[in-house]
Amino acid sequence: MAWNRTIALFTLLLFMAIAKAKDLDSLLANYPRAMQAALNTEGFWQETFAEQEMPFPPEKLFIRAFKQEQVLEVWAAEKGSYQLIKSYDICMMPGKLGPKIRQGDKQVPEGIYFIDTLNPNSDFHLSMRVNYPNEADLIRSSAEKDPGGDIYIHGDCYSVGCLPMQDEPIEEIFWLVTMHQHRYPEETIPVHIFPFRFSESNWSTHVSTAPQWQEFWRDLQKIDVFFENNGHPATTSVDAYGRYQLVD
Repeated sequence: MAWNRTIALFTLLLFMAIAKAKDLDSLLANYPRAMQAALNTEGFWQETFAEQEMPFPPEKLFIRAFKQEQVLEVWAAEKGSYQLIKSYDICMMPGKLGPKIRQGDKQVPEGIYFIDTLNPNSDFHLSMRVNYPNEADLIRSSAEKDPGGDIYIHGDCYSVGCLPMQDEPIEEIFWLVTMHQHRYPEETIPVHIFPFRFSESNWSTHVSTAPQWQEFWRDLQKIDVFFENNGHPATTSVDAYGRYQLVD
């Protein structure tokens, strides 16, 4: 099992390496689902970014998700502030509000992540892995010993701890991310996963039912407010207690 997992991870990392290389045709020839995503969505993205007066792919991408609302947003920027490109429905939301703590808790993580792997041969059509567990997760989960892992944005509309989409939306997002990584291999794509939109009504409702997460959610709120006020994702660090800190 461990050996098979190692081979699978190597395959995914190889795909990322190919996506960042010059020979995109070879990538598509070897991964038919990636080819399908390209054929189905390239024209849509060309038109969408032309309307936004941005090149495709754009230099900067940012993904923001809200668990309560089951919404995933794709933002992009070339010069200046990020613009909302498209919002997608997350077709189901396993678990409840609050961060993922341990393997098997069926929780969707909450926090500040980035896409670290693309999987064109996913059991769930196409998928993109986020870097859970990050430093904050490891500190927060230390007492549980095993924080779990392999958290993806993926298709097939089924999950026990990921962010599942219908296949058509995941093809759009997957191809946009692939093209971005091909054009801008040194750029990371931040993924911010929040429990809910931080309105006053949401805050009072959800903190009253889960007061143990108030401090954690307050840190996430500051990060989201920074984005709303400044037009770009915040740079963050993690302190010794596993709390997110704003760097700028």
